[in-house]
Amino acid sequence: MHRIRCFAVGGFKINGPSTKDKGPMDRKEDLEPSNEASQPQPTQAGRIKPCTELIRQAMKCLENNDKDCVTRLIEELVRNQCHDGRLVGGEVADGVRGIVHELWLASNHEEECRLLRILRDLGVSRSWARIATRITNPRQFNERLERCGISWKSRATRNDVVKRIEDLLRRLGWSEVRMCEEMWRFVGVDVDEFRRHGIEPCAWLEGLESLRDLRRPYWFGFAMGRLVIKKLDDKIRLELDTKDSIDAVFYPTLLKTVKTPRLDIVRKGEAPTEKPTPESITLSYYIDLGINEWP
Repeated sequence: MHRIRCFAVGGFKINGPSTKDKGPMDRKEDLEPSNEASQPQPTQAGRIKPCTELIRQAMKCLENNDKDCVTRLIEELVRNQCHDGRLVGGEVADGVRGIVHELWLASNHEEECRLLRILRDLGVSRSWARIATRITNPRQFNERLERCGISWKSRATRNDVVKRIEDLLRRLGWSEVRMCEEMWRFVGVDVDEFRRHGIEPCAWLEGLESLRDLRRPYWFGFAMGRLVIKKLDDKIRLELDTKDSIDAVFYPTLLKTVKTPRLDIVRKGEAPTEKPTPESITLSYYIDLGINEWP
């Protein structure tokens, strides 16, 4: 089994299959141009302007009480991913949610059900729809779906995906200690040499047990450094993001002492230069806590 490594050179880069031993006639399809690969992906700045224009048009339709027009524009906004704050920024995504909320307020029961079906069919997550309609109680949102006769299964979150990957790695013999050892080897540390001198290089994992209490001074010190604290409507978010391979192992292990972290993957192009540069990948780990849990 080959070991996959991440190299932190301007962000994560996953090694692909080696082309070292390939001959010129190995694969015909490798020599043919790929239309799919050549299609440029719009940047965040490139997405914002058309999304803002669609929001402006939707607001005008709301002023004219043209619900069909608003519904059509909401479909267009979602298809163009204007509702995804990771792609267009929080301000634009909030604008889309605001349009959905205004239409929801102006709708009767039948129109509400139609809007929910449209959002479901467009692939919007249940949680996004619940936030947009301002139904804060998940149970009440489920009751609304039931009254509308809508079956809307929750999508597997990245948190669930991470758990499944962890379970698979454990069945393959991996553990926190194994990941720790690989992390040290990656930066050139001989863990066996340390152990021959009576030093356990992964002892720091045991020390994390004491960090379950968020009142430990360590957390307050960390908050002055890399830990980002966000106060949302009904919760507190503790977030750590990195492009570094070592922190990619350390941060989720650290946050896991309090609660299983969720993961966001953000891809950003590097600043323009004379030579093309690889896409930068940032991993963002976060946990959501009750409003009073962060002291």
